[in-house]
Parts: sequence; C-alpha cells; structure tokens
Amino acid sequence: MSSSDEMIVCERCGVTFLWTLEDKRRQSQGQEPPSLCLGCDFLLPEGRRERGLVKWYSPNRNYGFISRSNGADLFAHRSHFDGVARLRPGDLVEFAVEETEKGDAAVDVRLLSRQPKKNE
Repeated sequence: MSSSDEMIVCERCGVTFLWTLEDKRRQSQGQEPPSLCLGCDFLLPEGRRERGLVKWYSPNRNYGFISRSNGADLFAHRSHFDGVARLRPGDLVEFAVEETEKGDAAVDVRLLSRQPKKNE
C-alpha cells in the first residue's frame, strides 16, 4: 500500500476497500473517490434504472408486468425490450420508468437473468 492509496468504506454494504494510485490514474482527473465497492457497483443498476422480476408475460399479446421492489407493478410492452424477444415469469430485468397516458411503464427493458422453464 502506497502513501497515496486510500481506504474507503462502501456506502451500501460497509465493506472497506482500497482505492489505489493506479485506480486514480485510470479515472479522469478531478473525479471523486468511488462511494461503492466493486461488488455493489456491479450489482446495482445504473442511475435512474431499476431492477425487478417479471410477474406475468403473454407472448401472444406482447406485454406483461414487472414487479418492483418499491412501488406498483409496471406495464411492459415488447416494443420496449432491448435485445430480448420475450420474457418469462421470474426473469430478472433492468429497466427505466416512463410516464405514459395510462400510468408508469417499463421502457428499455434488458434481461439480466433468465428463469429456467419448469421442465428444464
């Protein structure tokens, strides 16, 4: 450990981690030290995005609903999926929320983890 290395406590999990001089050099000048450890930084969604589980999805109708950890379930339409043709109940997804005429809806929906089929 060099004298310019810093010990930082993760704001989310409380783990202490090392921010080295080499890490500082890789980041742009004037940037603040990270507030999250690498694990929390990897697991948490990007700003203004959320994660949730697919509650229900109809491939015939091309829409379904996503359960959120905080807030009401969100409507999700196939036209707002990014890189996935259809979802299954239990799939872990990341999404942004957009206000529509009929209420909030999930947009830019990305599949993070596929729920296996029951017969798999």
